[in-house]
Amino acid sequence: MRCEADNNYTVFHLQNGIKHVSSKTLKDYDELLSQDGFFRVHKSHLIKISCIKEYIKGEGGYVILDDGSNIDVSRRKKDALIEILTK
Repeated sequence: MRCEADNNYTVFHLQNGIKHVSSKTLKDYDELLSQDGFFRVHKSHLIKISCIKEYIKGEGGYVILDDGSNIDVSRRKKDALIEILTK
């Protein structure tokens, strides 16, 4: 599962392929879901850590989710993500 920013809306991409749109911002959901296994890998993406299948190294790199999605990781979030994944 992942959440994607769309201006002042958030699009939820569920594992079954269904999308839901919410009028709350991604920042709101980041604050709500960070304690539930979600991590903001980029200014426009919040992902469930357990859905990460693989991390591909690069300047920031990207993650491949279990639904096949490729999500960029920002350079600023890279080290924190690697630390979480190696726990």
